[in-house]
Amino acid sequence: MKLKRLFAVCSAALVLAASAPYVCFSTEAPFTAGAAEIVDSGTYGEKIRWQLDSNGTLVVRGKGDMEDVGPFKHTPWVDERDLIKKVVIGEGITRVGDQNFLECVNLTSVTLPDTLKTIGFVAFGRCRALTSVVIPASVTAVEHEAFVSCENAEITISSADTKIEGGALSGTKWEKEQLEKSPFVVINGVLLAARSDTEKIVIPDGVECIGRRCFQSWGYWSVTEVVIPDSVKIIEARVFEAFRSLKSVTIPKSVEKIGADAFISCNSLGEVCILNPECEIFDSEGTFHNSTSDYGYTGIIKGYKGSTAEAYANKYDRKFVPVDSGVGLIIDHGDIHIPGIPLGDVNFDENVNAVDASMVLAYYAETSSGKEGSFNPEQISAADMDGNGRINAVDASDILAYYAFISVGENPPITPEEFMQGGIQILR
Repeated sequence: MKLKRLFAVCSAALVLAASAPYVCFSTEAPFTAGAAEIVDSGTYGEKIRWQLDSNGTLVVRGKGDMEDVGPFKHTPWVDERDLIKKVVIGEGITRVGDQNFLECVNLTSVTLPDTLKTIGFVAFGRCRALTSVVIPASVTAVEHEAFVSCENAEITISSADTKIEGGALSGTKWEKEQLEKSPFVVINGVLLAARSDTEKIVIPDGVECIGRRCFQSWGYWSVTEVVIPDSVKIIEARVFEAFRSLKSVTIPKSVEKIGADAFISCNSLGEVCILNPECEIFDSEGTFHNSTSDYGYTGIIKGYKGSTAEAYANKYDRKFVPVDSGVGLIIDHGDIHIPGIPLGDVNFDENVNAVDASMVLAYYAETSSGKEGSFNPEQISAADMDGNGRINAVDASDILAYYAFISVGENPPITPEEFMQGGIQILR
């Protein structure tokens, strides 16, 4: 019997070698453990093989990168991922591919080799039963959302040089523990997570990349102001998503790239000022969004003439204001027109009417009661009809007077500026 069993094992080994001639397996340990039965096995590319046993252990061995998967390509074990409890990646593997173990809901343990260099996008995403992972010192990058929502996972990062990309550890036990120590979790210049109990967020100087979804682990509904330091070069995707009270933001000259949907669902956002004329802005309507409609934005985009900010605004029909136009400056009554901002048009709908007057009165009521007014600097400039630097009922009255004057229809066309310089004197 022993000879027959030995013959069977040797025959199986020959068949395995013949089916994957490019794979060199270690002889130091058996491919599967103990008496567990083989549930399934096969190849994963040319140089990698995998095997799942009845104990739920998935072993991957071979050389090189595991392939990335996506909407139209799956791992060969995708139909059996609920059976997987333990993953062992063998020596020789250099990359865990995108989404390779996404939503393996019963996965509790992962062993990674010292040959591993990268862990791909959402590689272990939403593996909620995963309890601990040691990332070897050989790993140079843990990519976006690699362990996202692994809520019970303790993560050990063996090397301080490992690049942890935005969202890679979002929603993990590791992240929660780090936030208990500090309100900002920064590794190698990447802001990975943050918490705040105030309406104003000041991102620490030295942060070079604001990582995707880094604010998603705490409530941010009341945040009205964000200060971005000059050290920041990249604002990744969905960083400020659903900051519904954020009124305005200045993106410093140092920022080279703004990611997809960076300011989506920011309902109160009235102004975005982009000071780098060559900033790469993700080409989508949703990059800046404050409307209940799909990807709508009713606010202002400020930037330099000829800049990428102006090109973006023109492409998506956003209102653009040159940053060097003098907007927001207090000026003398004799020269009340501010280039780029139409006087009286407080909501910037290209009409001056009773709606604008009503908004001015509401603003005046806010400030008169000691509250901070909700107007941004451009709206204040538009509302200051008499140019005295104060917004009150007189400005609302002037707007209504202009609206009444042009509504008659018998008067020649006149701008609010011309009206304030002479036409209003007729009515007064």
